[in-house]
Amino acid sequence: MKIALYASSHGFGHASRIAALADSFIRFGIYVYICTDRPQFLFQELKAEDYEIRQVKIDGGVVHKKNLLTDLTATKQALLDLFSQREDIVAQEVEFLRTEKIDLVIADIPYFIIEACGYAKIPVFGVSNFDWSFIYARIFADDEDMLPLINTIWGLYRRMDKSYLLDLGNANSVPGFKNYLPGGLVAREKNVIKDVRAQYHIAEHTPILLLMFGGEGTLDIPLPEICLAWDGVVITPYHAEGIPNLITVPKDEDFLSLLYNSDLILCKPGYSTFSEILSMGKSMIYIPRQNYPEEEVLIQGVKDYPAAKMVEDFPSDVSALKELFASIPRGRYERPTSNTELSGRIIADYISLKYPQDRILSVCDLGSNNMNYALYNKSKDLLIHRSWCTTSLGRGYEEGRLSERSMINAFYALQDIMERDHLIPSEKYLIATGVNRKATNARELINRIKSAWGYKTKIIPAQIEMKYAWNAALAWMDPTKNNLVIDIGGASTELAWLNSKAKFQGISLDFGLQSLLKDEEIGKSSILKIRTSFAKLPDLHNANIIAVGLTGTIMLRIIKKMPLQLILSNPVSNISLTDLRLFRSNLESGLDHDYKSLIDNQYELDSINMAALIMEQLLDRFDCWNFMVCNDGIAIGYAKWIK
Repeated sequence: MKIALYASSHGFGHASRIAALADSFIRFGIYVYICTDRPQFLFQELKAEDYEIRQVKIDGGVVHKKNLLTDLTATKQALLDLFSQREDIVAQEVEFLRTEKIDLVIADIPYFIIEACGYAKIPVFGVSNFDWSFIYARIFADDEDMLPLINTIWGLYRRMDKSYLLDLGNANSVPGFKNYLPGGLVAREKNVIKDVRAQYHIAEHTPILLLMFGGEGTLDIPLPEICLAWDGVVITPYHAEGIPNLITVPKDEDFLSLLYNSDLILCKPGYSTFSEILSMGKSMIYIPRQNYPEEEVLIQGVKDYPAAKMVEDFPSDVSALKELFASIPRGRYERPTSNTELSGRIIADYISLKYPQDRILSVCDLGSNNMNYALYNKSKDLLIHRSWCTTSLGRGYEEGRLSERSMINAFYALQDIMERDHLIPSEKYLIATGVNRKATNARELINRIKSAWGYKTKIIPAQIEMKYAWNAALAWMDPTKNNLVIDIGGASTELAWLNSKAKFQGISLDFGLQSLLKDEEIGKSSILKIRTSFAKLPDLHNANIIAVGLTGTIMLRIIKKMPLQLILSNPVSNISLTDLRLFRSNLESGLDHDYKSLIDNQYELDSINMAALIMEQLLDRFDCWNFMVCNDGIAIGYAKWIK
């Protein structure tokens, strides 16, 4: 599934919301295109291989004069210039949407992209706390010449398929949003907070005041007096000479980490600033601007936040500033974000819009090392979306039981997928394989999944798993050859074929990537075990070998250094014996060849090396020079099998 997210070319608020939503979609395995001209540092938290940024400007927002005052003349001219390019902008975006086969567009809140989606026949959803028809109607209230243009913008918004009103907005601020739904608080979130104190040599208990005014210019404030009044350090992107407790940081600094480490924030009203402050429960003083309608809505949105104070006439006297700083409450006032809930609801609404009467399945295959997820349209036998996560569940298997730690870690690893899928109206199935068949306590984790997210669960025997693997590969089999399907797991490896009478046959071998690596650690020969097992397979002349599932997909990505999206856009690809041997030779020689940049850690690279060894031995066994990789695994095989 591919989603294109468009952010208005104004400030940082639209782009920061898009970054937060992009992160949430990426966690669900969706590939995203971010279409904006906003600074790339706003997206630095995203996983680079799972998104692309298109530098594109398709609206303009509001032009500011000094001290963040609205420049009506410049804003009007910018809008007129923009509308003169309307046809070219729309044509450009239609071409992009069609070429990249985008499934869904989210606008925050450019309007010409809505027209482009109409021509491209792609659903478009709006997400914001205000729309531009609201802003322009207010600031151009005395300019009748602008009314046709404002009405056009309003009319484009009314054509959106769905719209979501975020917190820090209200019904009056989105006049173009038809039948909007509540979107909650959306804010960027940081996985790892940087140690700002260590970076800037700030003592542990020294108070930090952060001055930040978003992406549209600066405000005139008495910086020297502020620094004198603050009993600690002041951090800001603005420079001044001769102030010992002032730390000037780059404009592309990690402001989420700065916010997290600060005791008080001095800012202007802005969505990204307010939402991130609220999500972290920080204290703030904000200075409003004049003649900017969004600020009225933002200020209304924080009126019940106890750690916020508005100061219209900002003092320049040191003693008054000290009194002001002391008056702001400090404490824990965090408000939960709705990133996960909103992204899940958007996906659910897209599916309901796209497939209104169809039977939708959510199928998960919980194996020894990974969980594979498939969102499947049973009515049309169509894969809507696939994703996976690494659980490392089998690495905690000892003496017939899974460790408590491995089950806890696996449960939390599943959450990114499960929490979003939970919001999708679908029949939900989880089949457990591999180490779950062996562990006497596997049901503890499976029952917890069932209780938390409502899946129908079962542990399936190896003989059934083989049939699902065969079913997944069925569409790609060569009727002129003897097809052999292999599914390499963490704890076991399944193979399936048809005998001379076209009767289904299969075998489950008692080894997988995790168990073979454990053997290697204690000095047992993995290659001998693999060869001995493969020697027992029947002779299949003119064999066509198909590797199904995630192990094959990751092998393809690492060995041939193919972008993941290219792999997933092609249902099947080939890996040759030469490819396998070159990869293994490179690793044995100690040369990295950029493999590590494509994978999370050394253990995963060792696992792929072991998978390559298995496939090398299988090709040798049947005198083949290549094998086919089928991205579909047993989750999709099961979805196809369900009646």
